[in-house]
Amino acid sequence: PGVHTIGNHPQNLCSCRLRAFVRGDYFVRRIYSLLRPGGFTAFITTNSIKDGDIRKDGLEQVLAQGGAINMAVRGIKWPGRANLVVSLLALHKGEWRGKRVLDGKEVPVINAYFEDNEDAGEPQALLESSKRVFQGSIFLGEGFLLSNAEAECMKARDGHLAEVIFPCAHGKEINGTPDQVPGRQIINFFDWPLDKAQQYGEAYDRVLTLVKPERDKVTRESRRQRWWQYAERATGLYNAIRPLQRCFAAAVVTKYLNFSSLPTNIVFTHKLYVFSTDRWDLYAVVQSTLHEVWARKYSGTLETRLNYSPSDCFETFPFPEGLWQTPNPILADLGERYHEHRRALMRSLWLGLTDLYNLFHTRDLTLTLVAKVSKKSTEEAETGYQGILELRRLHRQLDEAIRDAYGWPDLDLGHDFHEVETLPENDRVRYTISPAARKTILQRLLAENHRRAALEASAIPDKPKAKRGRKPKQDDSHGDLFA
Repeated sequence: PGVHTIGNHPQNLCSCRLRAFVRGDYFVRRIYSLLRPGGFTAFITTNSIKDGDIRKDGLEQVLAQGGAINMAVRGIKWPGRANLVVSLLALHKGEWRGKRVLDGKEVPVINAYFEDNEDAGEPQALLESSKRVFQGSIFLGEGFLLSNAEAECMKARDGHLAEVIFPCAHGKEINGTPDQVPGRQIINFFDWPLDKAQQYGEAYDRVLTLVKPERDKVTRESRRQRWWQYAERATGLYNAIRPLQRCFAAAVVTKYLNFSSLPTNIVFTHKLYVFSTDRWDLYAVVQSTLHEVWARKYSGTLETRLNYSPSDCFETFPFPEGLWQTPNPILADLGERYHEHRRALMRSLWLGLTDLYNLFHTRDLTLTLVAKVSKKSTEEAETGYQGILELRRLHRQLDEAIRDAYGWPDLDLGHDFHEVETLPENDRVRYTISPAARKTILQRLLAENHRRAALEASAIPDKPKAKRGRKPKQDDSHGDLFA
């Protein structure tokens, strides 16, 4: 078989990765179409080949045409300088009766997800899980942002400006800052008309001076015309969290999937997804390994990190039946205890989420390592070391409680240090559920998703034809958003 790279030379792997090889799915289909019946091809590609639309429009199309994957390596680090994880893949045109090898092991079948079982179909979006997770605002203009010092000085000069200057939460702060306190503030004129924004003198002048010149250069006319407003205001998000004191946010791109409790009187940037609930039992579900394994299968990746996609992995995720309607106090207690223990541990060791979970997943964790990473005294590090062991215990307890909420007490989760084969080969060890448990959970969740989707479809009456006419104007006001 021929061996190909998509591009003229390996360096192109780096330059093209953000565009998924300029739609790598096309190249997969094109290469396959050039094969004679019974022919082979093998190539190097990014590990996104098995993610989302690239998988659907590439590998799944090839398999639907009768092709077969006879060899795949899920993820290895590119040996050159580029910080890139690649996959290796071999395809056969037509039915394949020979050996199939996945990550060096012979398996009965290799599906488009690079799994060794028959594909049971795609999960379906569930109405009960829709419109609950939102991306933060895309402000499009650095001039909106203020340092904390600048913001406090402006509000000291004019107390009126507190109505339009708010703390601003970013993904890096959520994952990297021990106290998760926003490091900057931001001007927000909501969806107000220009004359109202002009009433906030110094804030308006700053946006006029620093943002409008940037917006004058953009292509989209609406963004040029409404230059004092965010490019994407995330109206649904702020309407959903308005009545709440807290919500739960996770970074869009992250090494470890974690949701954190944050106040609602702040601006969330587009680097965060926000779960618009204040319920700790629902938090417990999305923080569990059961949700994480689902997210890692059905979301995409960016380099080696999870690229969380709510449309693919939250709106399709079947929560324990009835939980949306009836709160579960046992899960709520576990969820809050887990989160608050973790919060206290982050602050005592002064480590962000990523650094903390690096220790959490270290197989041979020692007091010396905790002291080295946290730069704490031996006594403080000892407390932190015990705290990490307790966090593992709480995580096991959380996962088992979520498992039981699904009615699966028969399933042994097998928590221990396991290699997760879908992660890069040099960073695969995680304190997590066993590979067998992961496979069973994914199968059961998919079956439950299909069952729920069928029930929802059968419950939807045929829609009568809508009468043509002018729709009533909806009130989209944000004026009292943070009141």
